[in-house]
Amino acid sequence: MLNQDQLSQYQAQCNVLYHAIYFEPSDVMPDRLRAVDVVHSWPQTGAADSRAAGLALLGEALSEDNDTLLPRLKRDFTELFIGPVELKAIPWGSPYLHEKRLLCGPSTQALVQFYQHYGILVTTQLNEPVDHIGLMLSVLSSLLEQEVDKQDGAALEVLRVLLAEHLLPWSPRFCDKLANAAQTPYYRGLALLITSVLEGLKQDLGVQPLSLQLFQ
Repeated sequence: MLNQDQLSQYQAQCNVLYHAIYFEPSDVMPDRLRAVDVVHSWPQTGAADSRAAGLALLGEALSEDNDTLLPRLKRDFTELFIGPVELKAIPWGSPYLHEKRLLCGPSTQALVQFYQHYGILVTTQLNEPVDHIGLMLSVLSSLLEQEVDKQDGAALEVLRVLLAEHLLPWSPRFCDKLANAAQTPYYRGLALLITSVLEGLKQDLGVQPLSLQLFQ
C-alpha cells in the first residue's frame, strides 16, 4: 500500500504531466520546470528506468532557451496531436480501441458513464472527448489528491478501475507512438515519464489491466 508521501508524489507527477501534454506549448511550462530543477526534484515514485531516461531527455530539452525551444515544441505538438495530416500520436483512447479508429466510440461513452457514476467532472477545451490522455492524467491527479485528504481508500478504488478498464489498456501504445514519433527530446521525455508513472501505479496498486485488442 502506498503511504501518504508516495500518493502525494504520484499526484504531483500526474498534475505536471497533464499540463505538459494537454496544453499547447508556451513559456509557462518550460520556465516552471527549470525553476524547480525538475531533473533533480522529480519524485522517485514510478518505474525507475523510464523515469531516468525521461528526465535525461527533458533536461536536454530544457537546456535550450525558450526562443529556440518553443518553435520546435509548437511544431512537434501540432504534428503529434493536431494535424492537419494524420496524427502521429493520437492522444484519445477511442481510436486505439475501435476497429474504425473513431473518436467518441463505445469506450469513450463507457468512460463518460464511469465519470458520471462517480461524480467526476472533467473540463475540456472545445468540448473534445474526455478520453484524452492529458485529461485522464488530470483525473488521476484529482483522485490521488482526494485520497491524500480523506485517507479512506475510496478514491483509490475508483482510480484502480479507471486504470484497469479505461486507461492502461491503450496508454502503453500511445506512449510508444509518442516516443517514436516525437521530434523533440521534450515530448520523447514526456512519453517516458508518463510510462513511468502509469507503470508505477499499476505495480504499486496491484492493478490488472483489461487485455483489449488495439487498432493503432
